[in-house]
Amino acid sequence: MSVPLLVFLHGLGQNPPFWQDQVTALPAGTRAVAPWLEGLRPGRPDDFDLTKSADAVLAQLNRFGVDSVALAGTGLGASVAVAAAGRSPDAVSHLVLSDLQPRVPKLAGLAQRLAVRTMPAGRLADAGLDRARMLRLVRAASGIDLRPWLGAITARTLLISGGSDAAGSAAAKDLATGLDGATVEVIPGTGAPVPAEASEQYNRLLFDFLG
Repeated sequence: MSVPLLVFLHGLGQNPPFWQDQVTALPAGTRAVAPWLEGLRPGRPDDFDLTKSADAVLAQLNRFGVDSVALAGTGLGASVAVAAAGRSPDAVSHLVLSDLQPRVPKLAGLAQRLAVRTMPAGRLADAGLDRARMLRLVRAASGIDLRPWLGAITARTLLISGGSDAAGSAAAKDLATGLDGATVEVIPGTGAPVPAEASEQYNRLLFDFLG
């Protein structure tokens, strides 16, 4: 691939190993990193803040000594990717976004919180979270509005959604209208999260787009 660094950004309730299927399939010579999202790392009590998380992603440029990065994000990680590309347009060459909504309606946020209350403790533990912190994070994510960032973004953008995720597909198309030249790809018969549910198809779209 021609990108100097690919940064994978996981979603809420996930962790960096979520991207294992993508990392193991990286084209030869590709540099990539899958960090914890700032505000989600286990053992750190900080609450999630979109701007701080985006700035932490941009700090990867200095860490790896590159001028620009490609960002692949899912769920909350996709929101962070959009914010990073909006805050520093020259630093983000490509965006690959999945399982993302520009805005989360109040009823959807309520449904998410109800889902957290019934989520198995083991799944929460895998993400380094307890139920109370997960609920705080869901509330924070429910208030995110990405529209103010869109006008500044210059990165080439690919939005990938699953055909079985009607809300996600509609949200991807909605977001694309605010991103000049963005491409939307729908993987039939796939739900969310797309990178895990359809890893081969996702990988092909991702690496072809970045190549």
